[in-house]
Amino acid sequence: MLHDSKLPKSFWVDAMQTAAYITARSPASGLHGKTPYEILFKRRVDPTLFCPFRCQAYALIPKDKRQGKFYSKGRKAIMIGSHMESKWLSFT
Repeated sequence: MLHDSKLPKSFWVDAMQTAAYITARSPASGLHGKTPYEILFKRRVDPTLFCPFRCQAYALIPKDKRQGKFYSKGRKAIMIGSHMESKWLSFT
């Protein structure tokens, strides 16, 4: 994932966390087609939450950080992780 995304090696931790996130939410033959997440939390995985590592995204700018009524509500960014804490890398 890190090689394909063309990000520097300093993002290897985020790539590994994303790989672990995806692995825990992927069906396993030893669990009869269920996912480890499904077994542990007794609920199904929402597949709409998956997105490619380093995909284009928009990060919401909090209301108190905006400079006025007509200021942009989002900032262009790339997503570098889909684990519990949202991870964004901003770019312009």
